[in-house]
Amino acid sequence: MKLGGGAGPVHSLQRRNHVPSSGGVAHAGLGEFLLDLSLLDWHCQMGVSSLNDNDSHYRSPDEDYNIESRNMRALARLAAAVLCLSLGLAACADLSSGAADGLLVVATTSILGDIAAGVVGDEGEVEVLIPIGVDAHDFSPSSQQASLLAGADLVVANGLGLEAGLEDVLASVDDGVRMLELAPLVEPIEFRDGGPDPHFWMDPVRVGNAALLVASALDDHHPGGWQERAAAYAGEMEATDQEIEGLLSSVPQDQREMVTNHEAFGYFADRYGFEILGVVIPGGSTLAEPSSSELADLVAVMNQSGTSAIFAETTQPSSLAEAVAAELGDDVEVVELFTESLGGPGSGAETLREMLVTNAGRISGALG
Repeated sequence: MKLGGGAGPVHSLQRRNHVPSSGGVAHAGLGEFLLDLSLLDWHCQMGVSSLNDNDSHYRSPDEDYNIESRNMRALARLAAAVLCLSLGLAACADLSSGAADGLLVVATTSILGDIAAGVVGDEGEVEVLIPIGVDAHDFSPSSQQASLLAGADLVVANGLGLEAGLEDVLASVDDGVRMLELAPLVEPIEFRDGGPDPHFWMDPVRVGNAALLVASALDDHHPGGWQERAAAYAGEMEATDQEIEGLLSSVPQDQREMVTNHEAFGYFADRYGFEILGVVIPGGSTLAEPSSSELADLVAVMNQSGTSAIFAETTQPSSLAEAVAAELGDDVEVVELFTESLGGPGSGAETLREMLVTNAGRISGALG
């Protein structure tokens, strides 16, 4: 993932196995033991990373995954130290130096993972719990995924009810793990029907502020270049804001009306002068189900306003939106936007900046 200020490795927590590169062993007899120890240390350090994870892509849900406990790292270091004291092998210096714990930040969503990676850079590793393309409102982690939280130096969550399926897991994280919920700290707005809206990342300026909050939390852990990278990321988000403004300039003020799948675009509407006329799924979560009367009311609102598009989501089926559009005739288009998750390779939404710009372009194309 390429971000302003540089980004370290970001991985989606999918199941995958790792095969380390082979290497020669210097001492016969001890070679097999040293190789086993180096493999143990390699697995402990790599966690869910591979030796080739210098690329910019999340791993697909089909790949295997292997989480090693941080206690295993300590075991590997202890074993290496005992061996070195016993044998005095100069090669042990390389082994023990590779066993040092690195900074681990766990983010709940791919969107928060993008923010965290922009701040962490190459000074640590960022893991993402919720896979690409999965609805954050309806995700429940496996026990292996949940166990990774215990070894994190910082857990970055959204809060305000977004990760409903993760709330029990997040609440059970040990007191020694720093937890940062971003949405309550970036001046949250209210849903139309009341209650705080968690979808702050639809406003790039608030995203920049969130990056600075992540940097401050990391400063509490240990010194690093967090603030500089966070400032660069925030600057990138300000530039993104200007780019979005330019894309939306083709949409006349009297046509800045949106019908969306659920109430995920309140921050977008607030920042860029749009009005949310209605939603297919009532409320701020995708877990609700609309009644037939609510859908009929939405059709009536759209008929009256002359709105020409319904904005669906990549993380949700579009069948309900298409049914509403069918009631309105061929002039109403269903346009898919990215909401709860970044996109996969080639989607045009592999980073948060790309996602926001792609959404703006699609909105402009549908309404302009």
